[in-house]
Amino acid sequence: MSKVTLSDDLNSYNSKALIRAKVKEVFSEFSAKIFELANEADTIDSKKFEVLSGFKSDFYNEYCSQLKAFFNSSASTLGKRPVKNMYLTYSGKNYIFTQQGITEKAPVTISLYSGEIPLKETLYDVEKACLKLRFQQN
Repeated sequence: MSKVTLSDDLNSYNSKALIRAKVKEVFSEFSAKIFELANEADTIDSKKFEVLSGFKSDFYNEYCSQLKAFFNSSASTLGKRPVKNMYLTYSGKNYIFTQQGITEKAPVTISLYSGEIPLKETLYDVEKACLKLRFQQN
């Protein structure tokens, strides 16, 4: 059963700006919740997030957008194809973040990944990202 709890009032947030601000504010908690659900379900997307967590899929979509932006900002993306797959590590487990299309609004899945990380790929540490974001906010 679910161990990570998010604030019950989240579903009262109904504007993109409020959702964006809230996800940024509690990014670590969203990370913990989303990766917990990915562990339980093997693969999570916005629909599964909504069903399993009881929160609007907008929160999942915004979280994925912020996560992708955080890791893409660390490397030059000028002239490069949009990233479809990112390899992530969180709490000792590996995941694959997959964007299902080429637009920013394309659906995203986060899945447990047990294979070898391809040599040319970077393994992004979500826990370090959470710490970095927390220090930037203070």
